[in-house]
Amino acid sequence: MHTHAVTANLTYDGVEGRWKALQASGLYERRAYLTEVYRNALAREVFGLGYEIEPRRDSKGSDHGFEIRGISDELLEKYSVRSAQRDAAIERFTVEHGRKPTNNEVAVLVRESRADKLTEISTERLRKQQQARLLPEESHALKHLYEESVEHAGEIPNEPTQAAGSLQHAKEHLFERSSVVRDHKLMTEALRHGRGKIDRVQLRGALELEQSQGALIRAGNNLATRESLEREQRMIAAVDGGIGRYERLGRECECSPSECLREEQKRAVHQILDSQDFAINLRGAAGTGKTATLTEMALGLRDAGREFLAVAPTRGAVEELQKVGFRDAMTISRLLEDPKAQAALQGRVLVVDEAGMVSGRQMEGLLKLAKREDARILFSGDTRQLQSVEASDALRILEQESRMKSVSLTAVQRQTQAQYRDAIQTLRQSPEQGLEKLEQLGAVREVPYLERAQAVASAYRSLTSDANRSVLVVAGTHDEIGKITDAIREDMKLRGELDRGVVSERYVPLQWTEAQKKDLANYKSGQVLLFHRSSHGIEKHEALTVERTDKLGIDARDQHGMERTVSPSQARSFSVHERQQIEVAPGDKLLLTGNRGGAGFRATNGELVKVRDVDGGRIHLEDGRMLPANYHEFDHGYAVTAHRSQGKTVDAVILSADAMKQKLFYVGASRGRQEIVVVTSDREQLRDLLGISTARPSATELAREQASPHPAPTLDYGQSLLQTIEPSLLRKKDGHRRDLGMSR
Repeated sequence: MHTHAVTANLTYDGVEGRWKALQASGLYERRAYLTEVYRNALAREVFGLGYEIEPRRDSKGSDHGFEIRGISDELLEKYSVRSAQRDAAIERFTVEHGRKPTNNEVAVLVRESRADKLTEISTERLRKQQQARLLPEESHALKHLYEESVEHAGEIPNEPTQAAGSLQHAKEHLFERSSVVRDHKLMTEALRHGRGKIDRVQLRGALELEQSQGALIRAGNNLATRESLEREQRMIAAVDGGIGRYERLGRECECSPSECLREEQKRAVHQILDSQDFAINLRGAAGTGKTATLTEMALGLRDAGREFLAVAPTRGAVEELQKVGFRDAMTISRLLEDPKAQAALQGRVLVVDEAGMVSGRQMEGLLKLAKREDARILFSGDTRQLQSVEASDALRILEQESRMKSVSLTAVQRQTQAQYRDAIQTLRQSPEQGLEKLEQLGAVREVPYLERAQAVASAYRSLTSDANRSVLVVAGTHDEIGKITDAIREDMKLRGELDRGVVSERYVPLQWTEAQKKDLANYKSGQVLLFHRSSHGIEKHEALTVERTDKLGIDARDQHGMERTVSPSQARSFSVHERQQIEVAPGDKLLLTGNRGGAGFRATNGELVKVRDVDGGRIHLEDGRMLPANYHEFDHGYAVTAHRSQGKTVDAVILSADAMKQKLFYVGASRGRQEIVVVTSDREQLRDLLGISTARPSATELAREQASPHPAPTLDYGQSLLQTIEPSLLRKKDGHRRDLGMSR
């Protein structure tokens, strides 16, 4: 069911004597919110008719509305033909034009693919035609569902506390990964969570109450939590409180940096060792030699009699630190959870590598721990590269809001080809000019949309013709990675580089937030709960298969078939995955996506490996390792996202760049030493995307905007439209009953 809401976007301005159109960008931005307002009102009417609703989500947990509980999927499919028509029209457009249609073009395709409506047919006759399509058992099921609904008719949920609960869920979900969110996004998520059970006016009241109590901070249409703001302020205060309060980091020792370092690296080592602050920052672009500088600085600390401990956000970054001499390096999460490691920090220097990827929660933990253990902190990172998945770009906040000193490295040395190096340096400051330099280098190749994956595969074949050359493909989306992988593997099969493969099973992470994992309505039978820590008798690395959910939690089975009940309170101990088949053949390149430790098998998330053999379903790697039978966290490793590429250095990099914005493109493009190839189906669109920053605003910035004498206006696009939409949903209940199951 849907409704067409039409408005004449035309207004006559009598003063200027001309017609004007409404600027509708605000409405377009709030499409998801308007959809949820509509669905919520519709769901409340369905409840009032005595029916229950069933949320519809895809395998990744994305919301797809709801259906009436008790109507089978087969019957729904029988009366739903428009989706198939739409998808077929989009596919035809893509083939004909060599690109995907825009949103406006999709709307035209949908309209043009609709068969002519029977304008002369009566409602009664149409109903009879629809009923005639029902099988006897389907008709009986609908009749039984109707009879059950009569007993509960008129019961529209109205629990004021439900609105507050759904708002809390929305806050937990959105603010886990963003410090600042748009108000309509918060309302959208709350309406989605409490669909049909909350009143929009009550929800708006709950939001306004939180603002009046100070729990939420508003500037214009943006919101932040008081908790996020206070955490950022504590971080800033911790750094500022340690300015000039300590002895020289290098003590009395005068360090003589290696002659292998460039002058700016030597200068950075001296400035760091001269620091008398609690925290200092080594800031450098990709490929400027931050790691070499850190290594030399560590020698200076040791000469001064200071011990140090290095940490990083990811296991991959930790292993890179260990390779260059930081043997005791560990992940930040381990340090924050391990009392023994914390005690060993006493009086040391804490070196935080890849600090640009540290979240606000982790940063506060590190600062608090360092203060407690009388330690000093040296950050090393680049806020122009990718940030943490969790909320708050902590290093950027400290750079901009605190008095922390930053020592900068600017000369790129990773790229050995002068024009390539110059393009990367320019790309950092001016993305558009950087792209122009890559074009002058001949690195940018524009191909039709449908030929993009094959063009990447061709570039990959050419660059890997030298077996000693390391090559990495970076793409903007997982969908694009899948197409590129298929093209590369098919090409390798044709050239005899891949043998016949064996179908294996892998676990694909759904990347749910803690709030999503606590919401039992999200789970579907067949999903996998993979535990990354022991919890209530379930061992670390153990995988459980979801059977069903009930009021107590998630009913799941382990590998032995034993049934276990998992509570939402255990959400921090596991991640949710879906099963997916994958063909693996000798010669394949794999990307390991799960960390494992122990004597039997070690693996690092993000590690690229090559398959030597597949024997009896077991995968043997060229380095001698064999994937354990219970290790399903891997994928083909021919193409990766920009996030996966950060921290890697290869001889040549290929970018499938259509969906890449500023930071993603810069990170991917800066991975290569010698060569770069950029493949795009739309050069101008790529140029436009590179002008879009993905920097996330902080709660501190929002609070400053709120305090401004001229704060941004609070807009409520669609408010009058909502007042029109909601009453229009209030149909006569008998009319709803007559239509149930007969049209959709």
